[in-house]
Amino acid sequence: MVPGSFSLATVDAIAAPDAADAVGAFAELIEHFLVARADDTGPVTRYRLLEPVRRHAVETLEPADREHVRRGVARWALRTGREHGARIRGRGDMTAVERVETDRHVLRLGFDHLVDTGQYDAAAELLWSVWLPLWMTGHTHEAHAWTNRLHEDDLSEHGRARWLVARAGSHRVAADLFTTAERAMHLAERTDDASLVVEAAIFASAAALRLEDLDGSQTLLARADVLMKKRLDVERDVWAAVHVPIGYGDGALLRGDRAAAARHWRAAADTARRLGSDFSVPAVLAECAQAARSEGRLDDAAVMLAAAAELSPRQDERLRTQLAGVAAAVAADLGDVASAQW
Repeated sequence: MVPGSFSLATVDAIAAPDAADAVGAFAELIEHFLVARADDTGPVTRYRLLEPVRRHAVETLEPADREHVRRGVARWALRTGREHGARIRGRGDMTAVERVETDRHVLRLGFDHLVDTGQYDAAAELLWSVWLPLWMTGHTHEAHAWTNRLHEDDLSEHGRARWLVARAGSHRVAADLFTTAERAMHLAERTDDASLVVEAAIFASAAALRLEDLDGSQTLLARADVLMKKRLDVERDVWAAVHVPIGYGDGALLRGDRAAAARHWRAAADTARRLGSDFSVPAVLAECAQAARSEGRLDDAAVMLAAAAELSPRQDERLRTQLAGVAAAVAADLGDVASAQW
């Protein structure tokens, strides 16, 4: 029933508590060439059910068996989303980001089942757990589509706060982002979820910057900073620890203080390194430079790119290629044709 590729561990988890029987049956399918190894590269072997076999299974399964499988997929998706979300926010674990990307189709099936069966708070938790890696891998539209499947009246306050944070993360209009993030922040405060408050405050601050409310942005960041230091285990909330100084740097740049901006960004990179995080401050700055370019702030984009180039590891060819692409676009916008071609 699961489209796309999947691992043996996924089969095991979905079939629980009948995992042993399921793995035996799965081995028979492999033996009879009804299941093939997928082309996915990675440390874990993945398989793909041949499409005619998958369609036949979907059409012939008894309703009770089909429901058992869907429950197993939802159970697996929620557990996997929690684990990957914690690893990504807590350590900036890019392996977990890649796993969400690879298993996105199965996670979507689990999310759909949770919504279809009225488990709205569980669906909101899964959405909040995976929206960040979806955003990081370019699937913002999918994350937004997931948020549209939920309605806030069906959610508890905590579920609504998670839903609003995920919705804020997929917004592109600054005014909508600010309103959504601010509502999420207030709801998270009422449910005493400090990590969610900080995440929402960071979003609201970024939106305030885009709305040119520099003082409001700084106030929100200061609130997140204080709460982070008093309430959070920073080693488990690296995303927040890194993004607060990045936000301070963006605010300093908009005020025209380039030296202060660079200091804040270096502090963010130092924090990431000290905590052993894979969060890439240069990659975030490259995204910010792209956003600044789209807003016509070419000088600011150039400053961000220069800081990103200074902070990026020499051996990270993928990142340096990304920076070169954004730099070429900015150079072309500035009329520097020679640099753009380089």
